[in-house]
Amino acid sequence: MKKTIILILTFMIFKPTYGQELDGKWILKEVGYKEFKKNPGIQILNFKNNKAHLFTELRLTKSELDLEVKNSTLILQNGEKYADLNLLNENFLKLLVDGTFNDDKVIMEMDFVRLLPTQTDLSQEEIESLNFEFQEEGKSKTKIAFNQELWDKNTLKELDWKEGSKMTIEKLDRTYFISIFNRGRKGVTLPISEVNERILKFYCVPNESGEVIATRSK
Repeated sequence: MKKTIILILTFMIFKPTYGQELDGKWILKEVGYKEFKKNPGIQILNFKNNKAHLFTELRLTKSELDLEVKNSTLILQNGEKYADLNLLNENFLKLLVDGTFNDDKVIMEMDFVRLLPTQTDLSQEEIESLNFEFQEEGKSKTKIAFNQELWDKNTLKELDWKEGSKMTIEKLDRTYFISIFNRGRKGVTLPISEVNERILKFYCVPNESGEVIATRSK
């Protein structure tokens, strides 16, 4: 009996708090109401010691929001609630925020995915030298190539555009990202889970698995 009590007390002492389970960096996958969700651009939540900071750029130089974790909520500096927290599993977090949809007051969902180190033996320069492609159901193939214009010159000339679409590799800690630029403006930033000379896997995408696997191309 004594041994059982000691084991229970030990578990209670060393069980991580909700805030500790959240510690790390999370990237926004999409935000919206019910099935009406979209990716508004890069947003990263950095949790540490029951504090959270929201950033909108990969350098994490200036926090847009400073928050505190209390039980299962995020609290603003003025003491007001920012969002309810719902940790669905160790790598998927949902924030529930008061918002509006079609002029109605609703609970908006912000879906975040935990950032993990990219599995690779390649350097950034080696990754940038490779080309990949993937095809989503019902769509044409999409090319992944870095640091080069992806639109053909004739199309750009017809539209009278100087730039079309471009992809670059960026890095935060040990995670590589595909950053997509359209007409010179950064749009979506997608974390890479694995890359080698055969495949490139990236995640935080709005499909059933949340991941896309691209294969090496010429």
